[in-house]
Amino acid sequence: MKKISRMVIGSAGLVAMLSLVASAYGESGGELFDKLCSDCHTIGSGDKGGPDLAQVTEKRRETWLAQIITAPDKLTAANDPLQLELTKKYGFEMPNLGVSRDDALKIITFFKETGKAGGQATGVKAAGGRPAPQETLVTPELVARGKALFIGGIPFTAGGPPCATCHPFHAPGIIGGSLARDLTDHYHNMGEAAFATLKFPVMRKIFADRALTPEEVSALIVFAKDAAAREKQEESMLFPSVGFGLFGSCLIFLFFYKRRFR
Repeated sequence: MKKISRMVIGSAGLVAMLSLVASAYGESGGELFDKLCSDCHTIGSGDKGGPDLAQVTEKRRETWLAQIITAPDKLTAANDPLQLELTKKYGFEMPNLGVSRDDALKIITFFKETGKAGGQATGVKAAGGRPAPQETLVTPELVARGKALFIGGIPFTAGGPPCATCHPFHAPGIIGGSLARDLTDHYHNMGEAAFATLKFPVMRKIFADRALTPEEVSALIVFAKDAAAREKQEESMLFPSVGFGLFGSCLIFLFFYKRRFR
């Protein structure tokens, strides 16, 4: 009986020890990339909200990579030239997600492994093997709902504040706040996968227990997508009209110029 008890206790101790080891090891670098980074970055599929990270360990020092993953705001405060260049190029500063140094090193190791394998991981969520999400279809109803959610005409289900409370957005009928970054070009810069994520520190705190529903996220994406398409259409119409205007101005100038010498 004592022998059986010892075996049971020993087995329980072994299970507890394995649990502690698993807990200490935590998520792999690939899983961490999938969860924390893949909304804005790809590995071998081109720039997204941020730069493509294929072979990034060959381009940047490990100490710098660890710092930008764990404390990008400190690099900005120190006027780090690489950080300032990235912020200027992509239009926003990489958020501080509170990543620990140990987890940052796991992510960097994952970058090294993908580099050895050829520097490419396919898909938006490359590490987790999940396929890229399908593009959300634009319908007038979803556009109207997304706009209403953005300005607060329809409240979010969980009670979060409307986007326009803090964010400006250049679209008809919207007067946004000035506390946070302008979201007008956010869809262009980030794309669908990242537009409605709440990864910036202030937003994560505000929406920690007031998460948006998938339907609300879809409506906001459609609203932003429609606004981006309209802006692009207006720009495409503006350039020809400007060209015709300049051409007409030149003709008028030439007409009066010739009359001066008659």
